[in-house]
Amino acid sequence: MKQLSKIISISYLLMLSAALLVPLDSIFVTQIIEEENQPSTNSSFAIHLVLFFLLYFLFYFSFVNKKKILIFCILYAVIIEILQLFTSRGFQILDVLFNIIGIIISLLIIRYFFNK
Repeated sequence: MKQLSKIISISYLLMLSAALLVPLDSIFVTQIIEEENQPSTNSSFAIHLVLFFLLYFLFYFSFVNKKKILIFCILYAVIIEILQLFTSRGFQILDVLFNIIGIIISLLIIRYFFNK
């Protein structure tokens, strides 16, 4: 079961990386979501929060070293946004902030519900 959760976590990380690095104006994205239906800046913050909430949640229950998981997720949140500088997506500090807020909310919920 632990091996399956690791596979799911790594798969989620790979899909998240692809989703966050593919330019929004690429033909791949525009065939799925028309440009006028793509999320606004405000709703994209909520999307980032949820995506990184799930990332930390999955990794927390898949791997043993919880401190390394937290550090990895925070570094990933920053690095993925920096990598967007090299695509047409661009860097937004608020995206990084909402990524980290999602991780922190996940951490707090896990501590409250699962570590009593």
